Amino acid sequence: GARRARVPRKAEEEEFIEYDPQDWVKRVKMIEGERAVFDVTIPKPLGLVPANFPNRPGVGVAKITPDGNTDQLNRRVIVDGEEGMWVLEGDEVVAVNGETVEGKSLDEVAPLVKGDSVTLTLCRHYMAGPVKVVFLPSGKVATMKRGIEILKAAEVGVEDVSFSCKEGWCKACWHTDPMFGVVYRACKAYSRKKPPPKNPRTIPQTWNNVVPLWLLNWRESLKYAKFKREKREAEKKER
Repeated sequence: GARRARVPRKAEEEEFIEYDPQDWVKRVKMIEGERAVFDVTIPKPLGLVPANFPNRPGVGVAKITPDGNTDQLNRRVIVDGEEGMWVLEGDEVVAVNGETVEGKSLDEVAPLVKGDSVTLTLCRHYMAGPVKVVFLPSGKVATMKRGIEILKAAEVGVEDVSFSCKEGWCKACWHTDPMFGVVYRACKAYSRKKPPPKNPRTIPQTWNNVVPLWLLNWRESLKYAKFKREKREAEKKER
């Protein structure tokens, strides 16, 4: 199978691993209605805030507490390359420790959360809801709405997106999605003398959010391109 993508432990090592969306899809069970079902086991306290859905029956993940056990699980899986799945705000709790709770209220679900750790079966509408964005090489993670400007990550204190020009061509703010090769521009720079590049500036509306969206800054993307080029050359020599 495909190897996992993770942040290099040391930048100078330049150890990249292939970014493969199918690796994530294999971790869940896809069901009708563009939904994905999967289990996560989290030690207590869970470090998440559950809540009744406002417009339909059922309990979902309303908030993930920073540095709590769920947040730590997410970082181990998304950033450090641990096996398993991760939790996203909006996930529906459909079972607790194997007992089905789909469509039940928080008052009915809460008493089932017993033991030192809890296995939650979660259901995610993977073509709706937010996207988990990972900025590299910092390893900072943000939950961002579809269609929102990437620049907004800086405004909530997640990732400082810097740029040093007034036209959008300096490339300092360019971020590359290594899975699909899309280069995003994370600044608002604009000049009438030279129109800015047409790179997308927002989180894509069409994205399977079972898969995190990795964004490599310009310097990191150059390292990754070099890594891929050298890997291809090495593979040719082996043939």
